[in-house]
This record gives sequence, C-alpha cells and structure tokens, in this order.
Amino acid sequence: MTLTHSTSAAKANERRVVVTNSPKRQSRATHFVSAYGVVLFLIILVIGFSLAKPGQFLTSVNIANMISDLSIPGMLALAVVLPLGAGEFDLSIAATLGFSSILSAQLLILGLNLPAVIIACLITGAVIGAINAWLIVGVGINAFIATLGMATLLAGGNLFVSEGATLFSGIPESVRHLAMTRVVGLPLIVYYFFALAILLWYLLELTPYGRLLRATGLGRDAARLTGVPTGRYLASAFILGAVIAAFCGVLNTGKIGSATAAVGPEFLLPAYAAAFLGSTTIKPGRFNVWGTVVGALVLSIGTTGLAMLGAPFWMPNIFNGAALIAAVGIATTVARRAKEKA
Repeated sequence: MTLTHSTSAAKANERRVVVTNSPKRQSRATHFVSAYGVVLFLIILVIGFSLAKPGQFLTSVNIANMISDLSIPGMLALAVVLPLGAGEFDLSIAATLGFSSILSAQLLILGLNLPAVIIACLITGAVIGAINAWLIVGVGINAFIATLGMATLLAGGNLFVSEGATLFSGIPESVRHLAMTRVVGLPLIVYYFFALAILLWYLLELTPYGRLLRATGLGRDAARLTGVPTGRYLASAFILGAVIAAFCGVLNTGKIGSATAAVGPEFLLPAYAAAFLGSTTIKPGRFNVWGTVVGALVLSIGTTGLAMLGAPFWMPNIFNGAALIAAVGIATTVARRAKEKA
C-alpha cells in the first residue's frame, strides 16, 4: 500500500514538474524566435541561395561585393536609427546624402582638396540637421512634413549645383581611394560601416546619452517631467543623423566616381526597411544598432540572390517594400503585446 502510494505520488509530482516546466520552455522558445527570427531568416536566405547557385553565391568575391554594396545603405540605416530612437522620422536623410554627393563632386571639380571637401560636406550636413531640428523642436512643425519639405528643397539644390548634369569629369582619384581602397580584400567603405556601427552601439547602449535619447522616444512628456531636456536630445539626433548621411554622400561619390542630380531617393526605402527590420531582432521593440546591421544584410543578400536567380529588374523594389511592410507590422505587434503585458 505504501509502495503504491509512493509511486502514485511520484507520478503526480512528475506530472506537476512537466506542467510547470513546459510553459517555461515554451516561453524561452517564443522569446528566442522573437529576438532572433530575422537572424534565422538571414541564415535561411544564405542557405537557400547557396543551394540554388552552388559555387556562385557563397564565394569570397560575391560576399565581398555584397558587403561592399550594403555599406552605404547600411550606414544610412544607422543614421535613421537616431531620430527613430528619439521617436521621429527624418525623410530628408537620403536627400542629404544626395546633396552631399553632388556638393562633394562639384567642390572636387573646382579644385578643393579632399579633406576640405569632407569638412565642408560634414558642416553642410550639420546645418541641414540643425534646420530640421529648429523647424521641429523650435517652430513645432510635424517632423514628417518638415523633413519632407527639406528633402524637396535639397532635390532642388541638387539641380542648382549640378545644373542637371552628371558630374564626373575632373573628380580626382583621391576620393575613390577614400571609399574603395581594398584592405584585406574589402574596400574601406566596409570598415567605415562597421566602425560606425561600433561607435553608435557604444553611444546608444553604454552612455547616458543613449539612455536619455531612448527616454525621449519612449515618452517625451514623461521624460520632460523627470528633467530630461528632450528638445536638445531630439535636435542632436537630427544633426548627428544628417552628418552621417553627408559623409555617406562623399563616399557614394567616391564609390561610383560621379554624382547625378537624381542621387539620394533610392536610398531612403532600404534605410528605413533595415532599421525597422532591426527593431524586430536582437532587441525586439527597440531600434538598435546590431539589429539594423542584420536588417541591412537581409536586404543586401535578398536582392543579390534574387538578381543571381534571374529575377526581373523590378524585383528588388518589391523585396525591399515587402520587407519594410512586414518589419513595421511585426514591430507594431511586438510593441502592442509589450504594452498589454505591462
């Protein structure tokens, strides 16, 4: 009787342990998929394209080309993380890249040396960011409208500086060396990309600036009541983002060896797609640096793989647009569930 009772009690305890542990295991699995789903999707993309194009996709040359191609869009995606982290959009970020590209090309053609051109473009980017900040923080114009207007002004500036022509004659090789000199098989723009990622990760994750910028984005009124100068942090996000975009413009001129008045808008969608994809991985529900890097890799590998499979020329736009819609949808769902749990 005692033995039977003990056996029954043991089985009951075992059932309780299973019931108790099962939700925990399920919760861990759900958290892992939520935090690293985009990383898993990236791995699936690499495996799928490698199997579809054996000996062509996963080669050192193709990998170097993909990383090189994603570097400038990736840096621009990191730039948009700053205003997004502060709770606002900057739709002029790609136009700032375009204007800096045109400006750098024109100044180089006029004979200015490369360091002076870089400084001039960075100052121009800071001025653009400061005007955006003044319009949004000082005047109170909606960020969407203010930055969209600035993007339109910069598009006109491109035409004014370039007179509608493609600038290429007279651009020195020094700017190409700045972007495309290879070090250990990779062009310098790749190293700029990862160096920027490390610097922004440190700034946003390990300094008071990053914490207060996130507080500004999560709840501006609440942050202001606790003494956070939210206007100052919001302004700094627009200025720093524009400076990064201006440097991207110089690098873009160096990469392709020319600049056209139409340059810029094509970078906007991939930048935001990468940033929103990034907000669904590594640290779901938060715009973060390494998630954005993963997002940029997904877009680059996806578009490159589709091109190698013979997809039509319009497919990259479809892929980037679908990625942005999916990323925003997932990010919104994650944020809503977090609020429900809170």
